[in-house]
Amino acid sequence: MSDLDFIEDTNLRKTLESSIEYVYALFEQSKDKEQTELYKEETNRVMILYVVSAIEAVLLYFYKVRGEKITYSEYKFVQALPEQFLYKDKEGSPVVVAVQETVEKKEHQIGLQELATFFKEKKLIQPKTVGEILELNALRNTFHFNKPRTDFTCDLVRVESAFQLLVRTLQNAPKALSVKK
Repeated sequence: MSDLDFIEDTNLRKTLESSIEYVYALFEQSKDKEQTELYKEETNRVMILYVVSAIEAVLLYFYKVRGEKITYSEYKFVQALPEQFLYKDKEGSPVVVAVQETVEKKEHQIGLQELATFFKEKKLIQPKTVGEILELNALRNTFHFNKPRTDFTCDLVRVESAFQLLVRTLQNAPKALSVKK
């Protein structure tokens, strides 16, 4: 029995399984004493990217299966009021009226931070776990090539802790899925 059995989407489950196998192979390879420090550090970065992406995929699956929706306010039919209604503290900025509409966010607009926060508010993920997910996501977001890499260390200890977070996420997801909306 796999920790991923709760995922009924066979394509997603297979992708996650093969990605986790790949990351495990990288992990074993990164322990090779003959590898350069640069290789080890870059491999650690790749493993963090994969772990965070796996957690994000599980939370997005969880979001879709539960059928709940993340929404935002959109303003339509915006009309500027005449100049006599100007706001004195924002000179030159018009005052407007608009129709406020609650809109469901499309799946591609929802990121990991939003998913983790959403499930924390629903009390389906512990605040401590959300903090760990968001911290790991912040680390992942520093991996862009134009960002300084000296600000964050990405060592094997960090990778092992990321793996533990992924395992906890996978083990707790089925229980949380069974909780009613």
